[in-house]
Amino acid sequence: MGTYKVSAIRAGFGRQEGSKVESRDSGKNKAFEEDIVGTISKNSVPVFKAGIQNKFSFIIDYETPETLGIDRLCSASGAFSIALKNQLLSSNQYLVTIDFGTATTINIVSPDKKFLGGLISPGIKTMLKVLNEKTAQLPLVNQDSYKGIIGKSTNSSILSGVITATIGMIKETINYLEKNSGVQPIIFATGGNARYILPYLDPKIIFDEALVLKGLQKVYELNTPIDVS
Repeated sequence: MGTYKVSAIRAGFGRQEGSKVESRDSGKNKAFEEDIVGTISKNSVPVFKAGIQNKFSFIIDYETPETLGIDRLCSASGAFSIALKNQLLSSNQYLVTIDFGTATTINIVSPDKKFLGGLISPGIKTMLKVLNEKTAQLPLVNQDSYKGIIGKSTNSSILSGVITATIGMIKETINYLEKNSGVQPIIFATGGNARYILPYLDPKIIFDEALVLKGLQKVYELNTPIDVS
């Protein structure tokens, strides 16, 4: 089998949900992408671009697929592949992935193998930064100093609000899916900010720092002909 460089290209990157208006950064991202692909191609190495047009292990049931980030699909693909391989998923169970990055994204695959969408909120560091930049007196708080729900100072109150909001969003989503199916969903997590949230959630959550990359590999396998020679 030939050697491939696998490149995850975010579908609709820099666009607002439901809009065709691109952000000021989208041109820079596209130029960066073209530069990377061009450099790899000079070495005669084929490039696989993952996108919404690819085949996945599930059906994409999303109203605006052109704005759907490929990173979200890859995290779901990685988790779905791991769950099936290890027989972790029951017939009536939702699969959930949570990516704790610049944004906190929750992605949901239904028991009938449909990517339904999910939730997108600002990530922990993003919320802390915005509170500092968009208010007159609130300081920039270190996310490592969280001690509990009730903040006893302005700093601890800010951090409590941010951490508790994230925990609450996740718990509410899990409760909603559990009520719909009668069984707790199987949950995977990834991302650099996961360590600030996972200690306060169900310990059964499976953390995999390479979840998106594993999903990208699965998408590649599903969309690349097998060389049997």
